[in-house]
Amino acid sequence: MMKRHPNLILAILAVVLFFLGVINVGIGDIFIPPLDIIQMLTGQGDVNERYIVFNYRAPRILLAILIGGALAVAGVIMQTILNNSLAAPDTLGVSGGAAVTALAVVSIGPSMSVFSVSFAAFIGGALAAFFVYILAYKDGADPVRLALVGISVSALCGSGVELALLKMNANAQTSLLWLNGSLFGRSWDQIQTALPVIIGAILVLLLFTRTLDSLKLGGQVAAGLGVSVEKVKIALLGFSTLLTGASVAAVGMIGFVGLISPHITRQLVGSQHRYLLPAAALVGAVLLLLADTIGRSVLQPLEIPAGIVTSLLGAPYFLYLLYRESKMGRQSVS
Repeated sequence: MMKRHPNLILAILAVVLFFLGVINVGIGDIFIPPLDIIQMLTGQGDVNERYIVFNYRAPRILLAILIGGALAVAGVIMQTILNNSLAAPDTLGVSGGAAVTALAVVSIGPSMSVFSVSFAAFIGGALAAFFVYILAYKDGADPVRLALVGISVSALCGSGVELALLKMNANAQTSLLWLNGSLFGRSWDQIQTALPVIIGAILVLLLFTRTLDSLKLGGQVAAGLGVSVEKVKIALLGFSTLLTGASVAAVGMIGFVGLISPHITRQLVGSQHRYLLPAAALVGAVLLLLADTIGRSVLQPLEIPAGIVTSLLGAPYFLYLLYRESKMGRQSVS
């Protein structure tokens, strides 16, 4: 029944995201009640509390929404064009490749512009995806083989990240940011850099919803409908890599949001991409914001990076998907 009312689901997700954001903003050394937060949105409330909210807490909330949405949309695109339920920025090595090249640029020139770091992340993510696909392709890209190769490339990139951090003599906080993904200490600077890239890429991808629906039916069907399949796939993969690169450049490596969100969203609104893409963006934003809320509140004053929380939630689900795909493969052979 829910799949018949996707607009209602979109509205519900937006409301859930809003109230979760209000709750998250209130968490900290100084707790601010949700009603006070809502009053601040109308220009009222304590001046000191407003300063704390709008200068320190609001940026990380908005960044969580942006990054969660970007990774979820990137996951939808990758799963559709590869016809692979295990495809995602982290399982294809895109996140790892983006992180290692971004840090390499920073280590070479600490004064590099934010645009240079983001561009390097995009190039690294694209190269990682290319190598994963080449190494995994054998009479087609088998889902399990693609996932296993992606994990291997991600591990290799993770080692590269650690080497880059050692070269930079980075402190523990910086290392934690890039290795586990953290929203701690994020400011409006990251918002200004990530916002135009992420929003722009998502808006462009929304223009391809019918094309994505055609690709979901198979390459031959899409070609019969007039789609230039290979060119479109490369373009779509480029935009999904751009989303991933912008996300990694802003907060480091966030695992499993891009893998889980598309599966949850399909259960809610179905597989039509005109609903799937915006709903996935909202689901991804909710997941990352929820992970950040849990990380900030469970062991106060200690803060658990959001990437660690998403990994704890996502790893069991990934193993389940891996088992399911392997089982389906054995059944098709028999």
